[in-house]
Amino acid sequence: MSFLSAQAVAIAAALTIPPLIVLYFLKLKRTIRLVPSTLLWKRAVEDLHVNSPFQRLRASILLLLQLLILILAALALGKPFWERAAKDEKTVLILIDQSASMSVVEADGRSRLDIAKEEAKTCVDNMDEDSRVMVITLCDRATVTSSFDNDKRALKRKIDEIEQTQSTTSLVEAASLAEAHAQQVVIADTEPSKMKPSPATVYLFTDGRFNDADKVALKKFKAEELIITRIGERDDNVGVLSVDARRSYDRPELVSVSATIRNFGSTPQNFDAVLYLDDNVLDIQTVQLTPGRSTDDEAGVPLGELPPGSVGVCAFDEIEFGGHGVIEIALRIDDALKADNRGWTVIEAPHHINLLLVTPGNPFLAKVLTLDALPLKTTTMSPYEYEEASDEELLDGERSKYDVVIFDGHSTDRLPQGNYFFWGAVPKIEAVAAGEVIDDEVIFNWDDTHPILRYVAAENISVYEWLRLQVPSDAVSIIDGQTSTVLTYFTREASQFLVCAFRLIVEDQQGRLLRNTWWFTSVDFVVFMQNATQFLASNVATTGRKSLSPGEPATLPIPEDAKEVNVHRPDNRTDRVPSAGYQNIHYGATRAVGAYRVDPGVTGQDVFAVNLFDVVESNVLPAEKLEIGAESVEARSGEVKVNRPGWGYLLMAMLVVLLAEWIVYNMRVFV
Repeated sequence: MSFLSAQAVAIAAALTIPPLIVLYFLKLKRTIRLVPSTLLWKRAVEDLHVNSPFQRLRASILLLLQLLILILAALALGKPFWERAAKDEKTVLILIDQSASMSVVEADGRSRLDIAKEEAKTCVDNMDEDSRVMVITLCDRATVTSSFDNDKRALKRKIDEIEQTQSTTSLVEAASLAEAHAQQVVIADTEPSKMKPSPATVYLFTDGRFNDADKVALKKFKAEELIITRIGERDDNVGVLSVDARRSYDRPELVSVSATIRNFGSTPQNFDAVLYLDDNVLDIQTVQLTPGRSTDDEAGVPLGELPPGSVGVCAFDEIEFGGHGVIEIALRIDDALKADNRGWTVIEAPHHINLLLVTPGNPFLAKVLTLDALPLKTTTMSPYEYEEASDEELLDGERSKYDVVIFDGHSTDRLPQGNYFFWGAVPKIEAVAAGEVIDDEVIFNWDDTHPILRYVAAENISVYEWLRLQVPSDAVSIIDGQTSTVLTYFTREASQFLVCAFRLIVEDQQGRLLRNTWWFTSVDFVVFMQNATQFLASNVATTGRKSLSPGEPATLPIPEDAKEVNVHRPDNRTDRVPSAGYQNIHYGATRAVGAYRVDPGVTGQDVFAVNLFDVVESNVLPAEKLEIGAESVEARSGEVKVNRPGWGYLLMAMLVVLLAEWIVYNMRVFV
């Protein structure tokens, strides 16, 4: 047995036991009265032998019982407990996963987050009175829910207030935040003469569904010292991984809709997928999927190694729709995770994209952009004309008046808010630059799942030379050479940039024009240009090929005269967002999946979609171990062992002894 407050035991014993013993040393000074007989006073005669204020201490069962009562009371004040978990931590960090997969309801009827919160509160109960505890929640970003505190009631109240999200999970930010706060406390509490403070203890309550655990670089903590509690058991889940809606090139009023669906569980699934357009049912398709894993498989099975039939593409009947609306795919299935059973996209009314081509002269590119197959309205300028053009020719308020601007071999810093595609050139902005020419490499890798390469055979692309690009760290690489990126995408504030490292036509040393690739002669190039222009022109999911992840901020154009807009969220809440005089707002309250509507908004861009679409998060089987950095850490299963309090048992024992003392006293007086 251990005590949370050992000092209370010593103080209580010191204040009560000595006075009791002193009372047994004292003699009572009696008043002398005459009685006819002392026959009935034999038991009390010894108390009448009073010659001094003190007497010799003699064995007394009453004294022993009363001492036992005081000892039990003093021990109870010390908050005793039977030790089942570590209790000597002085600095404690509790990390609680609140991502989408933590909403899974387990067999006992509690969600994983509820289980995690209960176990976290148990940890708080187990701490010493002088321990300081910080609570950090993590999903797509980490947040300090409670700063360092030793008030257990306040800490448990903060833990109870943690809300469920539908976001993905990132461990990198949570680990960095935990290390920063632990280091801050160490520095603040360490005297110059004591430079070896006890390290902080870190508890992590999670199901282990992290996208970036292998990218965590721990400095203050050691991975093997993390106390990781694995939450949950269920694995039965089917999730929507993507939704695609695209208009026909030759008949724009026709829309083709499809969804990629995957079975992550160990049992086959048979269910219906329902197509909605603006909440109206248009089509229902039956989907059959084989198990995504056997019962012996580990949790993290890569997509390319899945059993055949566990991933399927559900294609719906082509619909005729010439307007602007929200498309939703809903799975009629009762599985572990609800957040990935639905997917949304926004389809725009058919219209021609207003495009500006800035080129010194490229007949091949110009011809492709004027094809009837592409819904483009193209304006052409030379680089000189572009740089000398007035603001009225290029701007609509603070934004570019063109939906997409393509620069062919021309780098510039004249970049108002807009969408830009650079061929063999770069935007003159921070962290972006073009280096030497590379002419001895081949295209080595590409992301064929990216919307820009949809239906494009990237393996057939052959290029003679390209520029070595320097791009921001957050840039998305779409096509790579052996040592450098060839096609990359990134955003800055309210602008999008797609940068290709090569030009279609180059000049030799004599100034002669040479073809740098034959790609522009293939049908794939037309599809690529269609994908790229549609992708850039649709800022927020207007074609179904770009979707925001939960927690990802959205940049939304708003009417010029709007002072504020209302954003209607899928969780039936409405946020009022002031414009502050700008023509774009940045909105970040996107933790819930679904369709968001902006009122008032710019027609065609007043709705955007947020989807989970995350393989790791949808794979709900808890991870047996985590690869944190270069180390593998086992996660313990089951509930946190509780330091069971013992003061209740001591109070019950005290009552029993008190009853015995009362019985002995009455027997002594009345017998």
